[in-house]
Amino acid sequence: MVFFTCNICGESVKKPAVEKHYQTRCRGNVKNVSCMDCLKDFYEEEYVAHTKCISEAQKYSNQNFVPKEPRNKNAQKQESWMDIIRAILDSEEYQLTPQLRNEFQRLQSVDNVPRKKAKFENFVGNCMRMPRHKATEVWNILEKELNKMKEAKQAELAAAKAAKQKPAEEAAAVEEPPKKKSKVENGEAATEVAADDAVAAENREFDWAAQLKKVLAKQPGAIFVEKLKKKLEKKYVKHLAVTELSEKQAKKFEKRFNKQLNKCNEVKLDGDLVIAC
Repeated sequence: MVFFTCNICGESVKKPAVEKHYQTRCRGNVKNVSCMDCLKDFYEEEYVAHTKCISEAQKYSNQNFVPKEPRNKNAQKQESWMDIIRAILDSEEYQLTPQLRNEFQRLQSVDNVPRKKAKFENFVGNCMRMPRHKATEVWNILEKELNKMKEAKQAELAAAKAAKQKPAEEAAAVEEPPKKKSKVENGEAATEVAADDAVAAENREFDWAAQLKKVLAKQPGAIFVEKLKKKLEKKYVKHLAVTELSEKQAKKFEKRFNKQLNKCNEVKLDGDLVIAC
């Protein structure tokens, strides 16, 4: 709390009581006070802006004294309230009437303005004799300016965060190692390789005559056509290096099997049987 000395009568006066002092004790005199800590003189309404003063340590120490940052959170919050009040007085947005402007100027001289609506209205009503409707009007303006400051602060923080993230993302993009292929990609790659192998195997001619001889050599006498076909199909699948024949490959096998069976001079067909000659 800042204390002043009245330069008219010499009385010690608290800051909130200066206005009342010049309406009663020193009525009719021009306001003329000096701060009891820094001894600075203030005329008329100059004292209103003097919200805090030097400590005793600063007052009686040498000129190289460096004050510590205040740890009083309430004092810091109160100072932020003073910033809001000063911003309202300096702004042309609110178009304050002379009476409203006077109320805000009076608020500057108070060091413990409550920061909740109900407490604020009770405080200014009891301590400053401000009518209830006027207190509500003052509070609405304070709240509007407070919200505007909050939005500006949030926008500033968001912009700073975005500016900080951008270089980091660019650096990560430059240094990012090639990603490992996913299982899906690996599976697709394996399928493509298998398809390529099958095409290459198809391009290498399947030795039908030799394979027929091998199967018939293990089947003395005769063998059913379907059984012979299944045995050759297994060899054909193995030749293509696939697990099973595609529709196209199956049709090709069927066509080539019938052709080779009719073409081979070492076998003859007898109904459903294939007989080695």
